[in-house]
Amino acid sequence: MTDVEIRRLVPGEGERYRKIRLKALADSPEAFASTYDKEAAFPAERWEERLVGEVATLVAVTDGVDAGIVGVIPGSGEHPLRAHLIAMWVDPAIRGRGAGGRLVDAALSQARKMGAEEVELWVVDGNEPAIALYKSRGFTPSGIRGTLPSDPSVGESHFLLRSLSLVTAS
Repeated sequence: MTDVEIRRLVPGEGERYRKIRLKALADSPEAFASTYDKEAAFPAERWEERLVGEVATLVAVTDGVDAGIVGVIPGSGEHPLRAHLIAMWVDPAIRGRGAGGRLVDAALSQARKMGAEEVELWVVDGNEPAIALYKSRGFTPSGIRGTLPSDPSVGESHFLLRSLSLVTAS
């Protein structure tokens, strides 16, 4: 396996975040609720703003290159103990080498630090590698279905990890 370091992006790394996020949107537009064109137009301040506050943005680094990303949103409102895993992506050059698992494990660890007891996510229908990865970490389909906000012709399914406390801490 390729050595993978997982880091949380911090304020001051907005340009770094912009580059990896736009790379993800360009590579896999069918997997995200947003679009490359929309986010490429964001001013630098918007990228910095996204790194301030409670939302955690984690990046996978291999051989000194940012090669994956995932976000974790803390619980709120109706589900205060349920974190939300978002914007998961791994560079095709390192897929299948464990980076995705490392990102998900780090995201679950971050959710724990946020006080979450459950974690939810949405995955595009037909993305079997992602579905297999999430299932390997204990996520199960909740039965809730929707459509991708960036392309309503694409279906997506809601997955839930109901007991974060039962997942081995990383």
